[in-house]
Amino acid sequence: MTRLVRVELRRILARRVLVLAVLAAAVVALMAVFGVHQLSVSINDQRAHAQNYVEEARSYWEPSSLEDYQACVRDQARARQETGQGEVDFGCEQMRRPPVLEDFMPVSPSMEGQYRELLGYLVYPFLFLALAAGSTSVAAEFTHRTMGSWLTFLPRRLPVFSAKVVAAALTGIPIAGVGLGLVLIGVPAVFRYHGIDDGLSGAQWVSMGWMALRVVGLAAAAAAFGAGAAFLVRHSAVVLGLMVGYLVLAEGILRGLYPSWTRWLLGTNLEAFVEHGTTWVQWPTFCDDITVSCTPTTHVVSFAQGAVVLSTLLVLTLGLALLRFQRSDVE
Repeated sequence: MTRLVRVELRRILARRVLVLAVLAAAVVALMAVFGVHQLSVSINDQRAHAQNYVEEARSYWEPSSLEDYQACVRDQARARQETGQGEVDFGCEQMRRPPVLEDFMPVSPSMEGQYRELLGYLVYPFLFLALAAGSTSVAAEFTHRTMGSWLTFLPRRLPVFSAKVVAAALTGIPIAGVGLGLVLIGVPAVFRYHGIDDGLSGAQWVSMGWMALRVVGLAAAAAAFGAGAAFLVRHSAVVLGLMVGYLVLAEGILRGLYPSWTRWLLGTNLEAFVEHGTTWVQWPTFCDDITVSCTPTTHVVSFAQGAVVLSTLLVLTLGLALLRFQRSDVE
């Protein structure tokens, strides 16, 4: 089995698919780091001009009338009473307070917040690249009719199938690993360069490390899923087309039409797995007054559910792929 995996990995590397996928992941990560750089430039620029902004705002500022202020306070109190949420704030106190410097000083994002935001976004291109690499590694053999040579060398389909799935899963690790490494190094470098020195505590580094490991694990699973899907449909273009169709139909259209299905969609469970639990908000269908009666319901999706849903999808796909590979003609 180990020898078969090594042979399969050498075959994948010979096709340079993995190299191209790793380079693409690196480009995506560098673009994300450049986005952090642009944000830091904007923050420093706003800080430098904050005094000018506040002086200009004061020259045009006029306090709200007492009647408007009292009406705002009454509406705020009514909203708090009807929603039962004491934190409802209509900003009434700001209506009669002149502009101050703090109003124009941007809040610097924390390094932990930047890491979590970037990893939450980047997991999708990393998984797509891993899926593409995994599906291509298997589909190419069906396209070029070379799968039969494996069975001539080893006339047992289960070891051949397992070796190809394991090798595909291993290709997902460097794809996500290189991208994550560039992000984990690039964000602190950008922060230090722009004087935004917000480091992480030991506990935060541990949390980010586990989050990164979960992304790497998902990339390996995505590559294995791509390999299994290629055994089913035998064309990488069909695999990628089906995934794009799912994203448009389920994640785009059905999420809007049937909000209650959000809990079981792939994107929600990916987010729950990566972030170790997540929430999603469902708004009422009809609202009398959006500031008072339209109170959303917050739903929690646990890490355990995300792991179970994703594992079930992977196992089901690989099971069906193995069944077809064992019962159908490879040519």
